[in-house]
Amino acid sequence: MYKGQLARMLRLKLYRTKIQPTNKKWSKSKKFVFASAIGATSVTVGSLATSDASIGPIYEFENTTDYGLPMDYNIMAMQHYFNNRPMEILQRTLGILSEVIPYFSRLLIWEHLIRRKIKDHEGLQKKYAVELREMLTRLGPCFIKLGQAVSIRPDILPSSFLFELQKLCDAVPSFPTKDAIDTIEKELGLKVSNIFEGLDPEEGPIAAASLGQVYKVKLVDEGKVVAVKVQRPDMHHYVLRDIYIMRFISRTFQWIKTTFTYQRPFDVALLDTFANATLKELDYINEASNQKRCKVELEPRLKDKIYVPEVFEKYTTRKVLVSEWIEGAQLAKSPPEVINRLIPVGVECFLIQLLETGFFHADPHPGNLLVTKDGKLALIDFGLMADVPIQDTKTMTKTIVHLMQGDVPGLVQDAIELGFLPENVDKASLTPVLQEVFDSAQLAVTEQIKQGLTFKAIQGRRKQFMAVSFDLNKIFYLYPFLVPDYFALITRAMIVLEGIAVTGDPDFDLFRAAYPYSLKRAIGLFGYTGVVRI
Repeated sequence: MYKGQLARMLRLKLYRTKIQPTNKKWSKSKKFVFASAIGATSVTVGSLATSDASIGPIYEFENTTDYGLPMDYNIMAMQHYFNNRPMEILQRTLGILSEVIPYFSRLLIWEHLIRRKIKDHEGLQKKYAVELREMLTRLGPCFIKLGQAVSIRPDILPSSFLFELQKLCDAVPSFPTKDAIDTIEKELGLKVSNIFEGLDPEEGPIAAASLGQVYKVKLVDEGKVVAVKVQRPDMHHYVLRDIYIMRFISRTFQWIKTTFTYQRPFDVALLDTFANATLKELDYINEASNQKRCKVELEPRLKDKIYVPEVFEKYTTRKVLVSEWIEGAQLAKSPPEVINRLIPVGVECFLIQLLETGFFHADPHPGNLLVTKDGKLALIDFGLMADVPIQDTKTMTKTIVHLMQGDVPGLVQDAIELGFLPENVDKASLTPVLQEVFDSAQLAVTEQIKQGLTFKAIQGRRKQFMAVSFDLNKIFYLYPFLVPDYFALITRAMIVLEGIAVTGDPDFDLFRAAYPYSLKRAIGLFGYTGVVRI
């Protein structure tokens, strides 16, 4: 509770500096000292970094064990482990800083302090956003994951950076199948030939990502075709090592920002949230549990429209996950008629998670949405999930009703109830800005509600959800919004679904697709007359 209050106070402090002019300015000498300190550090690190420090985008694979490493995000245990490995940390740190310091020196000193154009210059923002994406890719999987996590936080970064970071891809070259077999045998305590049929050491995986890779094999005892996800044998060590270094760097940046600027100290807290989620993603037992829960909660609610693969717990460990193989194409690569039929199912599925179950798929992208042979929408990859507080699901439903009615003052009040905004926010300045966004997007369906809560086509083309999201992100950045992860994730999920939908129907209207279920849920919670009165 106190942590949330502190974050709110700091956001209010940042809000005043964004919206209101301040009389406090840096002296020339203070700017010079700050610039000189960072510049000198940049030169020093650049000269110290050698080719040996370049671990590269794919971590070197070596025989390591998890002995002494914490299985979850235990800061003290992590620090104790890596404090005893100074040379390894120094070498990797030099490689990281040789990328990070030159970039942020140019961004903060030249663009922010000297030229002072980047705050209002979207072209410059995009240029540095592209450079940031490329730098994170070079630094490797852990940094790619961090960039993906930050890419859904409109309260932290400008829109230009958000949309560029959302292009980050964690696809990397596969590691040898022989190493995967060694991991399986070590985890399950059996020869792989006694468990799986078709796992050839000379053949590569079906798919490879930053944290693991997937094989299509058959179970020896049951004859079922399954997907076997195997974690890279060294991921736990290297991910924790990078998090250890990231935490030191984020603490340094946080000290600099709080010492020389008005900005709130969110860096370490953001890194800790990311690290905790990443360590959970490395635990395939946790992923199996998420998958089973989604199967139980979603399939009955979306009868015969959606499918979640079965998990084989007998063969699942922290580093090996065995689940039912889904034979089917990606929804994004399906014929237009299939896309048009299943996109509304996907929209309803994600709204159910947001407004009803409160347990949300946190990694929605085209590769995780498949079409089964019998025409159902299949969800896969449940490593990252987000919890939506139960009290928020009801308020969020009311928010969608206000969205349907075009009631911007009501939306502002909902944002306060959800904790998105402080109670003393300047409504007089915020409401007209939001009203302009909603009027230009043509979101309201007030007449349809008054005429019996039906949804006929609205005259005029609404803005696409992605465009509305872009406009709102600018407001989230300028005003004291504290956007929770689950809200950012539902936004990303809807953008993904809309992107797929317009390939099948260029005139697809995501808002119209979302309203029927949202209305049904609202009537279930508040009653018919309650919805009209809201």
